[in-house]
Amino acid sequence: VGNMTFKNRTYHLPIGTPGYKGETALNYYRARAKGGVAAINTGGLANFDRMLRGTDLLKIFADTVHDAAPDCNVGVQALAAYGPEKVETTGLTPSGYWSPASRDSIANNFKDPEPAMITKEQMRQYTEWLAEAAQNFVKVGFDFMELHSTHAYIWRQFLSPMDNKRDDEYGGPVENRVRWQCDTVRAIRQAVGNKLGITFRLAAMEPERDGITLEDSSKAAMLLEQAGVDALIISEGANFHPRGFIASCVPLNVSFPRNCFTQWSAAIKKFVNIPVIAVGRIVRPDEAEEVLQTGQADIIGMARALIADPEWVNKTRTGAWETITPCLGCNVCMHRTNPKYTYMTCSVNPRLCQEKESEYGPAERKKKVMVVGGGPAGMEAALVAADRGHDVTLYEKGAELGGLLFAASVGQGKEQVEEFRKYLALGVARTGVKVKLGTAVDAALVAKEKPDAVVVAVGSTARLLEIPGINRENVVTAEDALLGTKPVGRRVLVVGGGMVGLETAEHLANQGKAVILVEILDQLGADIEANNKGGIIYNTRMAGVLCHVKAYPEEITRDGARVSIDGKSQFLPVDTVVLAVGRVADNALAKSLEGKAPEVHVIGDANGGGRFREAVIEGHTVGRTL
Repeated sequence: VGNMTFKNRTYHLPIGTPGYKGETALNYYRARAKGGVAAINTGGLANFDRMLRGTDLLKIFADTVHDAAPDCNVGVQALAAYGPEKVETTGLTPSGYWSPASRDSIANNFKDPEPAMITKEQMRQYTEWLAEAAQNFVKVGFDFMELHSTHAYIWRQFLSPMDNKRDDEYGGPVENRVRWQCDTVRAIRQAVGNKLGITFRLAAMEPERDGITLEDSSKAAMLLEQAGVDALIISEGANFHPRGFIASCVPLNVSFPRNCFTQWSAAIKKFVNIPVIAVGRIVRPDEAEEVLQTGQADIIGMARALIADPEWVNKTRTGAWETITPCLGCNVCMHRTNPKYTYMTCSVNPRLCQEKESEYGPAERKKKVMVVGGGPAGMEAALVAADRGHDVTLYEKGAELGGLLFAASVGQGKEQVEEFRKYLALGVARTGVKVKLGTAVDAALVAKEKPDAVVVAVGSTARLLEIPGINRENVVTAEDALLGTKPVGRRVLVVGGGMVGLETAEHLANQGKAVILVEILDQLGADIEANNKGGIIYNTRMAGVLCHVKAYPEEITRDGARVSIDGKSQFLPVDTVVLAVGRVADNALAKSLEGKAPEVHVIGDANGGGRFREAVIEGHTVGRTL
């Protein structure tokens, strides 16, 4: 790749956080470097003061990665996102206006609602700054820099006809629309020669009217190669996929199929002789290998797969694929609203951004541990405790380990939840945990076993509504409806428009049922992470579900349900009512054990967790601190 040698065909794409500085970030990148990835990129830097004068901090980052893995190439993403306008209150665009895609993505970063047209002098200044920054990057020890020209950012705006309406040498034909980008690459090359690699993130297409076409991006790719780019990272532009908005960053949700952009990398690869890097939910080793073997790309770009498992590359290289922690594509890593976590978190990796803090070794004193509940919290606690040398028995009243993971794995794009369940179950077996299925635990059994510690991870129960008819046989929970453990008729009313309700309604509608959904709030998906929300609601509606907000059931009868919709009561003839109105922590066992065991730890849904993230983090924390 230019003057660089990649030890394998992997590339850690930039992430917004943990960023380029701070011990948390350094520990994050140190773990990924040790994990075997060939190249690591910082999060995007849009602040030129940092690029030009943040020498000490940048050097610490480069040295950290090189110390962890001397054969790992380390790069910095000089974010060609905002241009010089990032230091101003007014946004700058090619033509002095926001296209709808750009407005909804980055316009809110500026105080002034309307942008100004970027001048040639401002463009020249920006190019000079990047060339000067490149010299600084060489000085502090970086191997390459990545230039960003996709999604909603300014260089992508220049390439896109829906943003670029200029009539000068920077508008019109493709060679004009990519002129500024190519001039900047040439300026960097003149400043540093081949001492610094240049990777370039290029938007291959936009399905919007007047968007970038594949013909546009193919021509741009050839021009960028001629200018001196060493490798192209192929993504999409800024656009409104109904499945989810592609904006200033691309946290593709589960509505996007895995490997969804490899068709674009394959198309661009035909026109250039430099390496092409594929992106877009590439998370499985077998699928990544197929992308390479079929010539769709030369290198695999990943971010969330490495967030989920820093050892992804090493495990792939040694053939230990089944031990890779599978990324769910859930975007919890993008969701920062929980005040409990001041750092980036993950549904499946409890050690994310706690790599040093969560290290553990053998237990100082071996304990007899009872873990009650075989869901994600219980399995994580059991396998970590056993890995430390404790004598662990995991009790599950059901026939298999998994808990609510079974229901969560049902539906479009949810197959990797089942992979996660199998991953946890494999960890339980690998660490020597004794498993007792079909075994309910009460205070009497605990007294009989005399454990040193009890971990209560019994989960939760479905919340019921206090309305007439709630206990009728035609009322089932979302879990029962998803798993098919109770019959669901042809006409269905789903109560609750959060994530569980929407996904349950979609699943039932895809089975051919007529589904109506009611939500008491004034919006659907209030509990859904922003990057996933639009896609989940879209999928539900496209399945044919009729959705009502400001609506709730008043009474359930044998023949249907009386509901209030916008303050008006009406009767809906339905065969089955499905409840998706939340869950209630099951604290009965924990209360019965008060004062009857040396240690009692309550985790997961039993502790009011509510999400995979809380379950797995709490399970890991208890397992490593017992």
